[in-house]
Amino acid sequence: MRGFPMLFALLAAGVFAPAPKQKAPAGPGTEKPPHAAALPPDWTDQLAGRHEAISTEKTRIHVLRLRPGDDLLGAIRAYVQAKHIQAAVVLSAVGSLTQASIRYANQPDAHVRTGHFEIVSITGTVEEGGEHVHLSISTEQGETIGGHLVSGCKIYTTAEVTLEEIEGVRFARELDKEGSGWEELKVYPVNQ
Repeated sequence: MRGFPMLFALLAAGVFAPAPKQKAPAGPGTEKPPHAAALPPDWTDQLAGRHEAISTEKTRIHVLRLRPGDDLLGAIRAYVQAKHIQAAVVLSAVGSLTQASIRYANQPDAHVRTGHFEIVSITGTVEEGGEHVHLSISTEQGETIGGHLVSGCKIYTTAEVTLEEIEGVRFARELDKEGSGWEELKVYPVNQ
């Protein structure tokens, strides 16, 4: 209690007063950014007209646990086919691998690594006829590696995978002749 009078005296004397604010120096990079152009009122319609887009409120969550030795992508494919899932997003996966098979950006073939890896992230789209899934893993040294998930990722202890099925929607992979030149995602209502 006897320290409080001293603290109050120091506060009253301005010993702990905040430092005066200094004006930031003017120079390159300190200017205010230009204002962004206003979006047209129908910008969402324009976006939907140029891109694959659909909206639904109906989803279903699927959770699957993989066992030692299972192939990560093979198991996801088998589950999607068994359940006749027409459109889903990969929400998450956690677990571990003893072999990782990942195709890096702009590379024709997968790179295969053996060791012990933690699954730190997974994302993508899946349907009965195909998928586009990316995986990130960490090595025993904590380095992160990521890329396109391909067959050959072998489960070490477990993998817990969560998929969100989008009901009323069908995904397809079709050749994008005017864009990438690859088979890319197409989104359709189920009745088409």
